[in-house]
Amino acid sequence: LKSLRSSNWETEEDRAHEPEEWNRLLQISNYKGVQGKVLDEALVGGVQPGTRVCVHLQNVPLSLQSSIQPSTCLTLFSLLQHENKQTVMNFSMSLSSDYPNSLSKEELVMQCGPRRFIINPIFSQFGNTPNNVHKFNRYLHPGQTAMATFLAPLTWGPVPTLFFKRTSPSSLPSEEVDITNIPETTTQTYTNNLELIGTGTSKPPDQSCIIAKRVILTGHPFKIYKKL
Repeated sequence: LKSLRSSNWETEEDRAHEPEEWNRLLQISNYKGVQGKVLDEALVGGVQPGTRVCVHLQNVPLSLQSSIQPSTCLTLFSLLQHENKQTVMNFSMSLSSDYPNSLSKEELVMQCGPRRFIINPIFSQFGNTPNNVHKFNRYLHPGQTAMATFLAPLTWGPVPTLFFKRTSPSSLPSEEVDITNIPETTTQTYTNNLELIGTGTSKPPDQSCIIAKRVILTGHPFKIYKKL
């Protein structure tokens, strides 16, 4: 490429190497327009603040029922439209300067609003480019800010996010999961083993974003053409 920031990037040749589930991910062409419509629809109807209501839950797992303590509060929250669908999420992430090590494709725990996910993000150069091509960052160093990209349910709007790292092994699966579905006793034990390492903000999802990784090829010339 003549310029990594401005040269056109041919993406058609990469279609054959896309994962099988790539085409099933949620794609939003007009993010700001759809976001405004979803937020406006969420304000219509509902219950006025301060109103006492009675909520009935169905199909609650027995493991969750047994973990609920009557003396503690149970928090309920709802999702906006499409927030249960998987997509390519981008989050700005600033690694704490007090964290002693650099990050590289490590498992993290992300707290985004009321939801918590186990993620394995890849990092790229933070900022906007004319051709939407961003340089891959192998490491995220302490005090540095980068863009973290991974598959996760959609989150509307710029939501403040906390990133944690486990301080001890856990029996939870390593793939992306919603920890709100795990029994309370397991979640409490898991929360006590977390260390806050960074903060960030959710960004609009973008499947067309290209993360370019620099590779150095070495070898010997096979044939040299003197006249071209």
